[in-house]
Amino acid sequence: MDELIVKYAKNQLELLKKIVERSEGVSLLIDGEDLSYQREISLALPEYVEKFPPKASDVLEIDPKGENIGIDEIRSIKDFLNYSPELYSRKYVIVHDCERMTQQAANAFLKTLEEPPEYAVIVLNTRHWHYLLPTIKSRVFRVSVRVPREFWETVKEKIGDLWKELPLLERDFSMALEAYKFGREKILSLLENVKSLGFDQLLKKVMGKGLEGYLACRELLERLSGVEPKEFFTLFDQVVNTVTGKDAFLLIQKMVRIVLHENVWEGVDDQKNVSFLDSILRVKTANLNTRITLMNVLIIHRKRKRGVHAWS
Repeated sequence: MDELIVKYAKNQLELLKKIVERSEGVSLLIDGEDLSYQREISLALPEYVEKFPPKASDVLEIDPKGENIGIDEIRSIKDFLNYSPELYSRKYVIVHDCERMTQQAANAFLKTLEEPPEYAVIVLNTRHWHYLLPTIKSRVFRVSVRVPREFWETVKEKIGDLWKELPLLERDFSMALEAYKFGREKILSLLENVKSLGFDQLLKKVMGKGLEGYLACRELLERLSGVEPKEFFTLFDQVVNTVTGKDAFLLIQKMVRIVLHENVWEGVDDQKNVSFLDSILRVKTANLNTRITLMNVLIIHRKRKRGVHAWS
């Protein structure tokens, strides 16, 4: 368990611990604007309550990573909870992005929420409380969390002027924590490295996790907005032919977060773009044409960077 997470999330962890310890068969829902903060709290909770690191047989993590949560994942939860814990006094189920349950999965999950075993602790994470079924909302303890301001101030002080250059850090606790641990000089080195990569190498780095993946994605967006139209379409084809399937969906989501949070949106047309971009973060994968969606995201970004001369 990361000591820094415990330091900055101690109040929320203490609250969740009290709920768990006073309950039998409890279902928690953690919501807030920063999904990465919810994830870190949820993953830290079992060890925080039980006082020692978890064994895999006592903690089940469901992480759709941008995809849907289907009936198979719900069955795995039921199977996991059929047996009592081995080392812990409770078994923990952690479901990230719970709003991504299909209708069938959500309906199947209701019975587990209604009658969980007395040793069960079910933790759901979401950034979209209002999109959950009312029947799910009524069966959980809702706890809203927010990253403490002192954490952001600590990171700002550690990395200096890079805080303004990398605005997404202010909206992603996990990446900001990584930036704090890296420090300014290592981040500068990562920035130089991604800028020096060839396009093929850059596409491989883009799908990486954490801070390096974020920096690589920013660099990819810069190159796609900086080249002339003919080269843009050549590079675009290379992207869609190289990054496919689930990875394409995750890449689009990464790009959308950067485009959304690294621009200022003011006019009526801007608000339409914001609405479109935000909808991509909520969409189910089955409903997304990745090629067309990626092109639309890049059209918006290119116009933001180049104005009326975006395609001339």
